[in-house]
Amino acid sequence: MLTPAELAIGVGIAVGVAACAAGAQSPFATRVVEYAPAPGQFVQSSQYNDPSRALGPPGMAGGLSAGDNAKVVTLGGFGGTITLGFDHSIWANPHNPMGLDFIVFGNAFFVGGDVNRRWAESGVVEVSRDDNHNGLADDAWYLIPGSHLATTPPTPPPPPPLRTTVMWDSAMLNPAWVPPGRSGAWTTSGYLLPASPFGSNPLLQNTGGGASEQVWGYADLAPTLLLGDTTASNVVDDPDADPARFYTVPDDPMTVGITPGSGGGSAFAIGWAVDETTGLPVSPPLDRIDFVRITTGVHGTTSLLGEVSTEVSAVADVRARYTADWDRNGLLEVADIFAFLNSWFAGIGENGGADFNESGAVTVQDIFDFLNAWFAG
Repeated sequence: MLTPAELAIGVGIAVGVAACAAGAQSPFATRVVEYAPAPGQFVQSSQYNDPSRALGPPGMAGGLSAGDNAKVVTLGGFGGTITLGFDHSIWANPHNPMGLDFIVFGNAFFVGGDVNRRWAESGVVEVSRDDNHNGLADDAWYLIPGSHLATTPPTPPPPPPLRTTVMWDSAMLNPAWVPPGRSGAWTTSGYLLPASPFGSNPLLQNTGGGASEQVWGYADLAPTLLLGDTTASNVVDDPDADPARFYTVPDDPMTVGITPGSGGGSAFAIGWAVDETTGLPVSPPLDRIDFVRITTGVHGTTSLLGEVSTEVSAVADVRARYTADWDRNGLLEVADIFAFLNSWFAGIGENGGADFNESGAVTVQDIFDFLNAWFAG
């Protein structure tokens, strides 16, 4: 077996190679590209209609049984939408926990603390990659179909999900529900989630007592944990938790409850995206995205609580979990070293693809830190 010194000599040529430098990046959305709420009871409230509330970390005081409304922006009724951008690309990083790449936070909560009963005003998520590199969200959009818009491709393939358009007329609405700047008639559009189980009641229930979530892949589905609640027990056990680290660990969206160690929220994989014209998985799969669009996916109102409206408090880039098992086969082998060096020299991916020490840049130090971890076992 090679010694650390021999390996260091073997990679010494890397000292002269330019590092894939990256500036200090925010793990959260940093800019609002578009905000166009649909009619709703809070769209004229300054507490809820400020789209900048979706930037930075989520509200930190909600917890499992109570949504935090202090830092949310409302999208209003069906078709209300917000598009967010970042100061970096979000990569489909194979080192991300559970293969999940980004998290959308809202104000969903478990009713009475029952993990099988969620108050969740579901939003449909779309993603786009800045292929023309102009910083604008004017390239192709792709749909995250989730559990209830998916099209499993038999032969022949099923038709793709279709967008629904709703006409609004300010003359027919409660004046307090008309979004600022709107008058006369206009339309909103989006992907309408099916009446069952969504309907006009935001209460979603898992039936049958199993461990698997029956609804997943939509925004505003899962609670945002209290900052520092590392055990998902609604108790802060780490009062010094850093939001940039705590809220970048995803919950398992397929499993009932919140994964301990995560910050909650609704997690997504870029690989779930489908072509909106065919409903089939994007081919080749997207390697990264630059924009996330969230749209209220339910068209309905309740006499007590008004319209079903998705709320958004943050979108986060999932933090990769790098280990010395670089090829992720469960074994520490020499092959891991060569796999890591291949990633390092390729310089492709999140922060250059081999930012082992999470410094925000790929440097020679990543090689030595990786080797130290590999030899330590």
